[in-house]
Amino acid sequence: MNSSSSNNTETSGWTSAPDGRGTNEIILTCLFTIVLCCWTSVCPNLPALSDGRWAQVRDKLDLTCIGLLGPEFLLMIAIGQRSSARRSVAKFRDAGYARWTLSHAFLADMGGFVLEAENLSQPIPVDAEQLFYLIERKHVDYPAFTKEEIDDKSKTDSVARLLTIGQAAWFVAAFISRLVQGLAVTTLELTTVSFIIVFFATSYCWMHKPSEVSRPVILHCKTSIAHIRNEAGHYDPNAYQRTPLDFVDPSPYIIGMLWRYYVHLLHSLGIPLMSRPITSRPQTRIRGDNFLKTDLDHELFAAVFIAGFSSAFMGAWNFHFPTVVERNLWRCASVYTLAFGVLGSVYVWIWHRWLPQRQQVCELEMGKAGLSGQPNGVRSNSKMSWTKRIGAVSPDDPPDAPIPLSLLGPCTFLCFFYCLFRIYILVEDVIGLRSLPLSAYDSVRWSDYIPHI
Repeated sequence: MNSSSSNNTETSGWTSAPDGRGTNEIILTCLFTIVLCCWTSVCPNLPALSDGRWAQVRDKLDLTCIGLLGPEFLLMIAIGQRSSARRSVAKFRDAGYARWTLSHAFLADMGGFVLEAENLSQPIPVDAEQLFYLIERKHVDYPAFTKEEIDDKSKTDSVARLLTIGQAAWFVAAFISRLVQGLAVTTLELTTVSFIIVFFATSYCWMHKPSEVSRPVILHCKTSIAHIRNEAGHYDPNAYQRTPLDFVDPSPYIIGMLWRYYVHLLHSLGIPLMSRPITSRPQTRIRGDNFLKTDLDHELFAAVFIAGFSSAFMGAWNFHFPTVVERNLWRCASVYTLAFGVLGSVYVWIWHRWLPQRQQVCELEMGKAGLSGQPNGVRSNSKMSWTKRIGAVSPDDPPDAPIPLSLLGPCTFLCFFYCLFRIYILVEDVIGLRSLPLSAYDSVRWSDYIPHI
């Protein structure tokens, strides 16, 4: 028995599996379940027309990494995209387009429609809001194709999804059965169950999103892009960040701004994690880690599952740990994870609801700020105050509207410690296997649930 353990439970180190289950089986089963759930639940956006096959695989890997490191963030991406799709359906149907469905809206928001127009050096993606704007003003024709045609373009792997559902159901059933029979479970298994909870909600949100569509629908604009912008009062052809149609919906979503800032910061440090950089201007694709504005009912839906995910780690409060220090660190990490999910969400929600709507930076405002010579509306650093340099966001956002430091500072502080504690939980899941209660290696007695004579 390990004298430095967190209690007096009789323990064992690395164990093979001649009669019960072994350490290898625990690790492989958990990793297989987590990776399978994550890989089948993610739905990346379309690549650019110039991208190859590897780019689409990279986009899916990026989303998978987000799901593995922070599944609640992947859920918020899916929640925002579903909210946007539902708003699009309501808007199109109010305008008389009764056959516009969630699948159409998802396809638009994932870059499934690209616009060719005069004054454009290359086709640009249009999201659902921009597409409605163009159709309403007769700049493009309504793309009259059915949901069945969209489903035909989608490459959803039904076999993989059925396998995932079966594996997740079996894992949860085995986990619950171990608790009922008084058998020890590991923190790695507890973490796996928490992942399953979030991935189930993520898959539901992306249920209608086409999967692995490789080629977009090309829309031919009847007028020039300059005419469209002039008609809307935007006369400077370079006053945009992503595409010339940014003005259609310039209102920010604060979570998206924060996310893009941190991803851009990682890229600046030479750490290309989470998202494939977009270097072309105008942009030729819609990034997959795109946080869109969420509706209140969807926020409440997400809150239930995020609370379930965050509180799951509290379930190991009285688990056996190899040392007292590891047990106390786990308790701190589980409390912080729960507090981060609850308090962090409330703090950002207040900012999202009360932050004044930013105005699109037009040519007159840019001219007053001395931006007339800067391409794509990029402000010279010499024109910015030191506070704006610190709070400046990614190239996707207007430089004249940085994230307020009163939001950026606390969020950066909270996220830093969240990352540390998340890393600790994942590390402890593995190193904690070096000393487990003997009953952790006993198999579930399935015969207890099967009627027999």
